[in-house]
Parts: sequence; structure tokens; C-alpha cells
Amino acid sequence: MNWILLQLVPFLAWIIIWIIGKTIPLEVIGEEKVKTLKRGGQNLLYAFWHNRLLLVTYCLRHRGIQVLISSSRDGEYISRTIHRFGASAIRGSTTSGGGKALLQMVKKLRKGYDGGVTPDGPQGPRYRVQPGVVHLARKTGFPIIPLTYNARKKLILNSWDAFIVPCPFSRAVLIYGNPIEVPMDNTEEVIEAKRQELEKSLNDITQQADRYFK
Repeated sequence: MNWILLQLVPFLAWIIIWIIGKTIPLEVIGEEKVKTLKRGGQNLLYAFWHNRLLLVTYCLRHRGIQVLISSSRDGEYISRTIHRFGASAIRGSTTSGGGKALLQMVKKLRKGYDGGVTPDGPQGPRYRVQPGVVHLARKTGFPIIPLTYNARKKLILNSWDAFIVPCPFSRAVLIYGNPIEVPMDNTEEVIEAKRQELEKSLNDITQQADRYFK
């Protein structure tokens, strides 16, 4: 991998995200339920679609969040970018419940960190939750917090996930869904039910965000 690109791309991405985050008027919906959990000392597992990563990175900045990022080249760029916003990357995917990356994530989160996962990453299918995030919640006991956003004016990239880049100074909305609890002792049927519950919640709040400016 080109060393110059490894340095340049994350730096430029950091500048772009910082400018967008600083200039957009942002309305936040549903955050009080998250604040209540945090006031009670509860650690959280944030789940957001891959194409809504940009603004989430800014809004959750400098909280020491541990984010599961793919081991691909694009994942390396993302990893270095989120590091500039005070997050840490654990490399892997949510495809399965017992992968090495998930085990590393569990160990890290049990030390008192919040987590972040794009459950349809790293390559889709878009808006389809992979079961690994549910296994992660089961093993840590952390509630899953669905999270999404949309902007009135935005660029939609020609990528598998139709990645959304809000335009500077555009209005935007950030929406938190209801926490999803996953019992630590359960069956594969329960895992699948919770996977479907998370997928529906994320799609519901994403549709809410996408209708917000119409």
C-alpha cells in the first residue's frame, strides 16, 4: 500500500469531516435515552449503517469508542481517519459470531469502552444486519443503540453502500433508536430474532431520517 496515500487520504478525510461537522446545523432526536443509560454507568454498542459512517464519526468523536473495521485497504483508511477523532479500530468484520476480531472486541469492551459497528459492512448487502453485532452484544451485555442520520443537501457516492457525504452548512438530523437488549444466555432463534429487530429498527429510523427533509 502506498505510504503517501496512507498518510494523505486519512488527513484529507479528517479535514473534510471536521469542516462538515463544524458547519452543519444538526438536530438530534432520541438522545435522552442514551444519556440516561450513560448516567447509570452503562456502556453501549452503537450500530449504524456503513453509508452513514461519516457524520457518526464526528458526533461520537473523542469518546474512546472501539470500532470494528474491516481488514481491507479501505478499512485501513477508515481506521486511520477515526483515530484522528479519538476512536480506535479493531480490524475484522461482523460476518460471524466467533471470529477473532469479535473476540478481541469483547475483551476491549469489557475494559469499559463503548463499541461501534457497521453491521452491514464491509461489503454488504446494504441495510442487511449481519449476526456478529448481536453476538457481540450477547457476550458483553451491552445494549445495542441503533443510530443514523441524513442531510438536506448531500453527495451520494457511487459505491456499494451509496455512501452519504453531507454538504457543509446543510441541515442534518441524527436519530437514535431504542436500545436493544440481548440476553447473555440464549438460542440461535433468539439471536436471529434480535438480528431482525436491529435490522428493522435501523431501517425504520433511516427511513425517518430520509423523510425528514421532504
